[in-house]
This record gives sequence, structure tokens and C-alpha cells, in this order.
Amino acid sequence: MAKNRNKSMGSYASIPRYVMDTNAFKSLGGNSVLLLLLLAYQYKGKNNGDLTAAHSIYKDYFKSTQTLFSAREELEKKGFITVNSYGGMSYGGYKLPTLYALTWLTVDDFYDLSKNQFRKTNLAIGKEPLKYFIQGTNPKYKTPEQKKKQYKKDLKSPNVTH
Repeated sequence: MAKNRNKSMGSYASIPRYVMDTNAFKSLGGNSVLLLLLLAYQYKGKNNGDLTAAHSIYKDYFKSTQTLFSAREELEKKGFITVNSYGGMSYGGYKLPTLYALTWLTVDDFYDLSKNQFRKTNLAIGKEPLKYFIQGTNPKYKTPEQKKKQYKKDLKSPNVTH
């Protein structure tokens, strides 16, 4: 009986080859590639759409918030990630992170519903992957000002059923 060598390797972060073969991927800056790999690492098989790119999580990789934010913006503009739930200050005074989805995967339902039940999600669950990176642009991209406005609007209409 042959040994399964993959079992001993444990879990891993993965970016499919067809994603890496796109012109959009080839044009990414080094910090953006690093962030994309870290987001792929954060994905555990059932949490696409519940990924965060907060500096508090990645401060060991990105020394400044601006470097991380620039990488995140590039990934978003070029269609590798997209916003599922906009973040900002809640009515209770807590800061909620923006939640992202990798666009080569289908969006999953929230894994920890108790943590996110009052969040408004903007992506359809279980549908065909968006794959915006193939064209190299995200048609749903919003500027930081538009994101703040959307978050305030979303606070008024959470989709508790998700």
C-alpha cells in the first residue's frame, strides 16, 4: 500500500495556476501578491466571503497600514478580491472589519453566524465564482468614500437570515 505523502503536509494556501497565468496577476506588485497569498492562507474551505485584510492581523507582514491598504486596493481594483460586507464603526462604537471574498471561489455562507448575523452581505452565496481578474478589473469596485457611504446604508438593512 502506497503512502499518501500529501497527508503529512497538512493544510496549505493555494492560488490556482489559471489565476496566476492572467495578465492581471503578472502586473501585481509584490505587496499585493503577498496579501493575496495571505488571504488564500486565511481561506479554510468554508469561509470565502468572511476574509479580512485588517492591518492588526497582518502587521508582521506589512509594517505600515498604507502599504497594506495600497496592496488591498490593487487586489480589489484588479478583481482578485471583492467586498462581501463593508466595515466601519457600528452603532455600538465597535469597529467592524470589511469582509472580502476571493473571486476564483464561490462565496460561502458565514461560518460563524453569531459573529456576523447583523452584517449586510453583498455577494450571492454558492453562485458561480466572479473571476473579475480575468478581465483585470472589478466592475463593483468602490472608492473609500463610496465604501463608507455603503457601510452606513448597509447598517440599516442587515440580512440576518444569512
